[in-house]
Amino acid sequence: MVHEIFSLEKITKLKIRHPKAKLLAHPECEEPILAIADYIGSTTGILKYSQQDDSQEYIVATEAGILHQMEKASPHKTFIPAPPNNACACNDCPYMKLNTLEKLYLCLKYEIPEIVMDEELRLAAKKPIDRMLEISAKYGL
Repeated sequence: MVHEIFSLEKITKLKIRHPKAKLLAHPECEEPILAIADYIGSTTGILKYSQQDDSQEYIVATEAGILHQMEKASPHKTFIPAPPNNACACNDCPYMKLNTLEKLYLCLKYEIPEIVMDEELRLAAKKPIDRMLEISAKYGL
């Protein structure tokens, strides 16, 4: 949901104000955002790209939590969060904040909680994962 709220119009205006800034986008962003991105990659890929690239300014179209890591890794560079298409300036996924390493560990160790769902729902839930993998393959991520 975070990657679907970015505003193409607002990003375009931001690029006009910052002509040297490169747009870094997560592959789950909408196609119009990906079409104008200078780099498309996973969160880790975006972080690595910004460290290795010579540019000094970036517009970042993914969850805003990565900005702190980017600033720590490259304090001499400027990172601008891509603006969402809503009234707030938030690009955080409230559901991702519920995940912790401890919960992941316990889930993998004990294989609980078990998720039971009907096949139609499972197939519908699989669609965005397949889309992400297709985009990753398309852009060589």
